[in-house]
Amino acid sequence: MTDQVQEQQWVQNGIKRSVLPAWQNWLVTGITLTYLICELAFNSRLLDLVGSVSTADEVHNMERYGRTLTAIAAALLVLQFSLIGIVRLKKRGTHLTAKASTGAVLLLCLIAGTLTWHAVEWVIERQVSKSTGEFRQMSLLAQLYQHALIEGQQTLQGIPLDSAGGQVQTWTSPSGKAFLATLPILLSASDRYRKLLESGTEHNLRDNISAREGGLLGYYKAWLQAREEVHKQYVAYYNDEMDITETVQLEQAKAWQRYERSLEAKRLKTWNVPRRYYATVRNQVRGQGVPVSNNWSPSDRSGFNAAVAKAARQKYLAQRTVVYRGVTIPKRLDWGVFFRLNVVQKELRETLLLPANTLVREEYPLNDKLKSFALELHTPHLDEAVKRQLPELRAAGSSYSAGGVNEKLGEDAARAVIVPPIALIFSLAGALTHLAKLLYLLLVPLTAAILTRRASRPVRFLNRHPLALPVALIAALVVTFGVINNSITESGTWQNLKDGLAGAKISITDEPLPLSGGAVLRVVHAVSIGQSYSYPINQYLREHVLQGFDFGYVTREE
Repeated sequence: MTDQVQEQQWVQNGIKRSVLPAWQNWLVTGITLTYLICELAFNSRLLDLVGSVSTADEVHNMERYGRTLTAIAAALLVLQFSLIGIVRLKKRGTHLTAKASTGAVLLLCLIAGTLTWHAVEWVIERQVSKSTGEFRQMSLLAQLYQHALIEGQQTLQGIPLDSAGGQVQTWTSPSGKAFLATLPILLSASDRYRKLLESGTEHNLRDNISAREGGLLGYYKAWLQAREEVHKQYVAYYNDEMDITETVQLEQAKAWQRYERSLEAKRLKTWNVPRRYYATVRNQVRGQGVPVSNNWSPSDRSGFNAAVAKAARQKYLAQRTVVYRGVTIPKRLDWGVFFRLNVVQKELRETLLLPANTLVREEYPLNDKLKSFALELHTPHLDEAVKRQLPELRAAGSSYSAGGVNEKLGEDAARAVIVPPIALIFSLAGALTHLAKLLYLLLVPLTAAILTRRASRPVRFLNRHPLALPVALIAALVVTFGVINNSITESGTWQNLKDGLAGAKISITDEPLPLSGGAVLRVVHAVSIGQSYSYPINQYLREHVLQGFDFGYVTREE
């Protein structure tokens, strides 16, 4: 890249200047700066996603934003080289019109962006679609383990504990989130950690379900909502305002068929009844229990239905019982009695996912800090949820493969494990590349302007080698981040990972990845350290420059 760019430079009085016209150089600089702000802001949001209990939809949303930014990064590189190419063509005597130049540049950028978008999608989808059933199953277990770490139900050896006895502060820190971004794929792709993940499956599943529902308080809110729905139905039931539309429609259809048959017995149709027989027909219809009006005509279906509805409503009001959810119950029951009816309790158990025969009370005391609610409802609910989902987790690995009963579940798990590290790698690669490009675009005109005023050996060196400083700066940062440590990289857990992954193959599909587990862990080391320094800046850009744009992911706090 250095040789190609330097070939585009031209020298005047010993000073290198940008091959692009000044306005184009500053245009590319401005666009690059805008892209960098968006990329860095996305990077901070990606870490927020990794450091939380996220859903498959949220991961998919983040993936699309990541692919879009990577496509833009490729298009920006093509933009700069296209503009340089047009300048070189002009020097060789080939002149393009402004319209043709603009069209060609935009077309090349569009092609580059589109190809990059689909290339990244292909990389991700290929890994997901070709992933083995065993990897998918391990991905599911690794996510549960990761979520248990985030929620504080699991701890790792050697990492400092916070005041609550967990390690939540570590995992909510930028370096912790960066570590968590790659931990699931490291655990999923190596058989060495299968026993670790399988041993805590039931406990981790239980904690994960509770966390997704918002814990005890979240489930209490779900109970309040379910009770409110029952109360609305109770008010309608008690005030004789229940929706009997379905019953009325059925009565209307039956009554109309009966009416048509009575006319057919006299060789008549609803549309050809002689006017002199109208009164007779009305009386016959009334005799069938349909109180039509005195001006009703035999072909008036809407008037007939209105009369049936009126009769059905009157019959409903006159009854001492009512059919509720297919069950006949007395009218005017008290709220407590109504709430504890079997038909109501069954509906509540289905809504709240509770075991059979669990009694859902209409009130729970608040003065005991929901202890009764936790014992009577929340605990049985978690037991039932675990009971239903655990067989999926313990199913054979082949059931997660293509055509297996758990294929969709396995694909979602694999995608949730594969996307964050790939998105993080592309995000960092794009950010570092365009940071180097931005510094280059700024250094060339800046050093040239300084040298026109006074001579300076350091400035002249930078002017002649404008990529030297950006490349050296980025290399120094990468090396530094790969050497220094934090509480995670100094922990016993990290050492265990190094020992366990040294030389180990990372296998997502039937073919292992080119990088070994140890090499991936070294990359994780540098990224984890680097994110602790860059995250505050990236987060500031997202919150203040992009006005809190969420990139398709909203945290609970927001």
